[in-house]
Amino acid sequence: MVVRVRPITDDEGNRLRRIVRHGQNAIEVKRAQVILCSAQGFTPPKIGLSVLMSEDYVRRLIHEFNLHGFSMLKPHWGPGPKAKFSDEQRDALVALASSRPKDLGLPFTQWSLSRLRKAAIDRGVVPSISEEWLRVILLEADLSHQSLRTWKKSTDPERELKKEYIEKLTRQPHNPPVVLSADEIGPIQLVPQGGAGWFPRKTPGRIPAEYPREFGTAYYFLMLNVYHQTLSGQVYRTKHSTNWQEFVAEERAKYPLDQPVYLIQDGLSTHWTPAVRQWAREHEVILVPTATHASWMNPVETHAKGIEELALPGTEFTSVGELGEALDRAVEYRNEERKARGKRFRDTVRADRRHASKVPLWLRATVPDVS
Repeated sequence: MVVRVRPITDDEGNRLRRIVRHGQNAIEVKRAQVILCSAQGFTPPKIGLSVLMSEDYVRRLIHEFNLHGFSMLKPHWGPGPKAKFSDEQRDALVALASSRPKDLGLPFTQWSLSRLRKAAIDRGVVPSISEEWLRVILLEADLSHQSLRTWKKSTDPERELKKEYIEKLTRQPHNPPVVLSADEIGPIQLVPQGGAGWFPRKTPGRIPAEYPREFGTAYYFLMLNVYHQTLSGQVYRTKHSTNWQEFVAEERAKYPLDQPVYLIQDGLSTHWTPAVRQWAREHEVILVPTATHASWMNPVETHAKGIEELALPGTEFTSVGELGEALDRAVEYRNEERKARGKRFRDTVRADRRHASKVPLWLRATVPDVS
């Protein structure tokens, strides 16, 4: 039986998408990619090739998410010996952090760790506590310091039908059709981009602190071949429907004209103009929409951040052409990397299975079935 993630809501899917696109912790981003790929319908072998992980580890992450939810995305480092705070004290600290300061008559509206620590001591919740232990207790209670966000919930009456249709396209094990997934990266500002690297001590690399914003912005249209897990893209100044139609037409031309091609895309209006729909009918392209406010269903979402991280940090582009060349090189590198490492992972899986077959059944590690 194929291991897969439990059904996720639109809020959870969009939260995973935000982590994958904008997360800062590399481990959290990688794990979110695995869960999002599984929610989009991919099997563990295909996910392993996509995110460069072993199949067994992918299955383990999916099981962990099914059991523990989003808490498993963050790495759990050993904090050392635990402080002797009772369960009642911990619950009181969590309740205090979850309250609003203005409801308690305090002259500020948001908690910081230092303010929360002082309030906990002043109110007799604990005799003393450090800010770091307070942080650990809150993290263990699945609380984190976050910015207020707007939210969207899919009201699409055909949400489940669209989700099942996308999963059907991404999970066909035999004779799969040509399935493409496309989206835009951007807007990307043509300004100096920050980054990190190895430099002599106390002499880091530099980027200008002041610069003219005269070069504008650009968009990178990214296309994923779902079954071959290969990427391609093209840079444009705007995401106008004419540019979108030109891009998907160039990608469609890579396949035989009499072969149907499925194109998964979100509900942005420029993707669904009458001209785009007419072109699709004339060129054997079946347009497959994600549900409204549920663009996390689009498989290409898990790849966009990786391309940006390869091409943009530490750069200072002054033209759309330079930006496009850098992103194209990143896409080419990522395709070659997956091709090379995918073979290595397959060889490793074969070796692991040969080794496992020599271990008595009762001594093999097992994972509980939560499907």
